[in-house]
Amino acid sequence: MATQSSQTGRTFARHVAPFAPLALALAMGQMPASNPSAADLAGPDHPPDNVTAVQCEDNIADFQECHANYPTGCSKAAGYDAYLNYLKNGTPSAASGITFLDQSAFDNLNTNTPDDLGKGNNHADFKDELSKLGEGSQYGLIGYLYYYQSTGAESSNCQLTGVENVDFHIGIGFDSSLASQVASTPKPQAALKKQLQQNSVIVEMTPHYRAQFQPDAWTLANLKPALGHKVKIVGQLLVDSEHNKPADNCALQGTSAQANHCWRYSIWELHPVTSFAYCNDDSCTQDSNDRVPLGGQSGGGDGSSASGGDSGGASSDAARANRKPRSPTRTSEPRSDRASQP
Repeated sequence: MATQSSQTGRTFARHVAPFAPLALALAMGQMPASNPSAADLAGPDHPPDNVTAVQCEDNIADFQECHANYPTGCSKAAGYDAYLNYLKNGTPSAASGITFLDQSAFDNLNTNTPDDLGKGNNHADFKDELSKLGEGSQYGLIGYLYYYQSTGAESSNCQLTGVENVDFHIGIGFDSSLASQVASTPKPQAALKKQLQQNSVIVEMTPHYRAQFQPDAWTLANLKPALGHKVKIVGQLLVDSEHNKPADNCALQGTSAQANHCWRYSIWELHPVTSFAYCNDDSCTQDSNDRVPLGGQSGGGDGSSASGGDSGGASSDAARANRKPRSPTRTSEPRSDRASQP
């Protein structure tokens, strides 16, 4: 009987505890019955105060089982930041009329990131301050695709592995000369790989978002034609606080060894990505229509039409069949993922 009791406790923690505030509000008729996005709950009016880190049960089959049953993900030790993972695991619809961020905007975010953020699983302690900086809302980004990869096991994805179960980790930069090297170099050497990493803002495509809204279009193979070229991306602004340390975050002042080792321009990300398109002409601007939705064809706008409820249909199938992508440049490079949280 002790084993059964323990199992019941784990099941409660997995299914019920993370949504306790939402369930209470629904019971009192204070909220609509539709399931809110992470962005809806991230602000000071609706913080998910009771989200908790939980242990993974054995034999989680795939990302679908993970995200249906574990709103914050899980890990064997339950030692991750549950609030941060809850934000990562949202599925907001693609937004319109959003503000676009340039490199100076990320510099400003870097400057205003709380110093103590990430010292322990304390993301929720700064939720109001971070919300004022934009976290939980959708923003746009126009830059160059420096590299992409599938990541390893992470607590947000229940420690699962395999391309279909993990995030796509995508590096976006602002330097056209670096981008031209990416486009012309099939296999960049270590020095260029490091330079790309250290000058990249990270955007991430999550497995459950890809499956729900862009199951055929958002693939690693479809990212290849965009390498080294200008892209337009929309997604939820989020600060990945677990990397707020000089060894990871190049925005922080650290030792020379840390400066040499750091691998990202900012810990502020677009995560999850909700639309992604690349430009036929690298001179395109925010308002240009000459863009190719990932997996689509020219003139298709920003690729957001299939998000937020329309999973594609016959028109998008025809677009994929007729698209004429650039010739591939190179495979996903470099590897820059880090070990997952416990």
